Amino acid sequence: MKPIFKLFLLSFVILFTGCYSAQKNTPEQQAERERIAKEKLVLGAVCPPRADEEAWRKQTVDQMRSSRNIPSVDFEFDSIILEHSSYETLEKVAQIMVANRNLKLVVEGHTDFVGSFEYNDWLSSARANAIKSFLVSRGVNSESIKTYGYGKRRPITSDDSPAGRACNRRVEFVLTTRHWDAIY
Repeated sequence: MKPIFKLFLLSFVILFTGCYSAQKNTPEQQAERERIAKEKLVLGAVCPPRADEEAWRKQTVDQMRSSRNIPSVDFEFDSIILEHSSYETLEKVAQIMVANRNLKLVVEGHTDFVGSFEYNDWLSSARANAIKSFLVSRGVNSESIKTYGYGKRRPITSDDSPAGRACNRRVEFVLTTRHWDAIY
């Protein structure tokens, strides 16, 4: 399949599955979001590499651009549908990229160990591409974004607990001014 067709197909699926549409929460969904938020507080203790992400979420667009610290974004479990909490971060990333056309963005998807290598490779790649589609829909040049899906190959902590698995399920961002030929 040609890459442009794959991107079109993924964009179509994302648009029509509600990947980034605003959704109203039922009381049960709100309770689940609150439970997940409490688990994220524990995440910093279990996952030192992600402990600063809450502070990074509070950065202004200019602070995020200058620090190049972009927090991970979250997806619904076993899905390419973005969590509502991810939109604010992605809107800031889009603003950075639109205002700074010389920047390049690398989007790296990762999963926990649950599932096969093939499925986790697909899922991590699909999540990275969902983010690219969202950013392109906000005016970011698609040529300035590279996506990679590493599946479960690059864990940053042990997967032997729910918190450890949550730590490894992440999408990381790298901002650079280097040409693609020079780095990838």
